[in-house]
Amino acid sequence: MENQNVGADPMAGMEEQKTVYKNLKFGKVGDYFRGVLTDNSRQIKNNLSATGEMQTIYQFKAIAGSFHDIVKRQVQNDVTNCAPGEFWSYITGKPAIVQQLKTMKIGQIVGLRLAEIKASTKPGFDDTKIIKVFAGGMDPEYQGETAQDNKVF
Repeated sequence: MENQNVGADPMAGMEEQKTVYKNLKFGKVGDYFRGVLTDNSRQIKNNLSATGEMQTIYQFKAIAGSFHDIVKRQVQNDVTNCAPGEFWSYITGKPAIVQQLKTMKIGQIVGLRLAEIKASTKPGFDDTKIIKVFAGGMDPEYQGETAQDNKVF
């Protein structure tokens, strides 16, 4: 057992564990992501929704991806590229996307592409993003690794 005498700093000799969040946010038509589904079991409440709908957090191990991130509701000009092996999250509560992603299996290759942006018909509301979901085969190299194994969520 480690020395129980912690002295002035009770965390002395320990390494701080930090969570790294990498979330996919598609800002421009053509943005895409391709990866292996590693988790689809977590849900969070959408605090921005008046109805408090639940959103599913989908975890992927990247194969490829390129997108324009959104920071404080502004689409960034710089492109974010997803390196193979990195873990990324995609959070959605949109019924059409959730329904399509429910059919995917853990270890299956999945593609997401921002196909179209439709202007909002309600003032003050965000434009509607049409995300296309693509199903690939099972990844023969997938060994069950998840973002939790790498402290990336």
